[in-house]
Amino acid sequence: MTQQHGLDDESRPVVPPIVLSSTFAFPTADAVARAAEKKQPALYSRWDNPTVEALERRLALLEGAERAIACASGMAAISLVFWGAVRSGRPLVVQRELYGGTHEWVQTLLPSFGTPVTRVGIDEIIPVVADFKEPVVIYLETPANPLCRLVDIESVKRAAPPDSVVIVDSTFASPINLKPMRWGADLVVHSATKYLAGHHDVVAGVVCGNGTWMNELWYLRKLTGPVLDAEAAYRVYRGLETLELRVLRQNETALFIANRLVQHPRVRAVYYPLVFGNTDKSLCERTMTGGGGVLSFEINGSSSDALTTANRLRLFEHAPSLGGCRSLVTWPAGVSHVGLTESDRAECNVPDTLLRLSVGIEPKEVLWADLEAALQ
Repeated sequence: MTQQHGLDDESRPVVPPIVLSSTFAFPTADAVARAAEKKQPALYSRWDNPTVEALERRLALLEGAERAIACASGMAAISLVFWGAVRSGRPLVVQRELYGGTHEWVQTLLPSFGTPVTRVGIDEIIPVVADFKEPVVIYLETPANPLCRLVDIESVKRAAPPDSVVIVDSTFASPINLKPMRWGADLVVHSATKYLAGHHDVVAGVVCGNGTWMNELWYLRKLTGPVLDAEAAYRVYRGLETLELRVLRQNETALFIANRLVQHPRVRAVYYPLVFGNTDKSLCERTMTGGGGVLSFEINGSSSDALTTANRLRLFEHAPSLGGCRSLVTWPAGVSHVGLTESDRAECNVPDTLLRLSVGIEPKEVLWADLEAALQ
């Protein structure tokens, strides 16, 4: 490929080239047939693409996985693992506290496949999975959106029947703060739109893992088509260059703000793993290197008071998503969980007085001054 780009054997690009070709030529018809049979090397960009593969290798390395499969969005990655779960024929145990889009998938799409689904709150996951006698597929999200609750992956894996598959959406943590496979996860899902890319300029997703499940997910991606294009793959790859720098700063800023919100009289509750008194603090300190860049808090008052507070903010952009360089504020009841009924939101513990912050890389004192003024 370097020779095709006008380079000789002694030089190579220091960043992966953006390979836009949808298909790849071979010297003979026999060579094409052999490539199709082996699925290597690159044959067709719905199967694989050199730029996408460069990103996948780096993501697998970050998660300590054998392989990564990049997708067109975080929801595409989540869809792949649910389709894989359905095709496995195993019962599915799903954490109740989830991102709203995932919750909708479980509520509206999974029932049509006939897969037995057990939905359970974070604090009841371990005894529930321990009651199963046969292997199950367990879907977790940690930290969970939007209250940042943590799941003890290691204890869940230990309690589950042998050969069970544990899938973890680790979007809120990023590989800098949490390595789910180190604690027993079999598959790790990310919305790469968030921390991995980090600049609010691309939509992407990824599944990382080992073994035969990854072969199945690759097949499902090839068959259903939610591939990541080469330009988007390059943007995510470029974002990974500064991932650790960004996340460490966001960890520091989020904890700084959370500790001040705890002391504010207009704040009823603060949800962040490392604040004093949080039930997940010891688990966070044991398994994570930081609490992440997202925190949520409840306003003392009504939903109208929460919206008024959000509308007074000047530096926090009013936008969904998280994990980028710019700080964002959302009202989860009306954004990430808007597709849920009031009872479903109650089940996920998402009150109307809740605001969620995703801190960026702005100076923490400046962000706090903006929040403090909005809370007056």
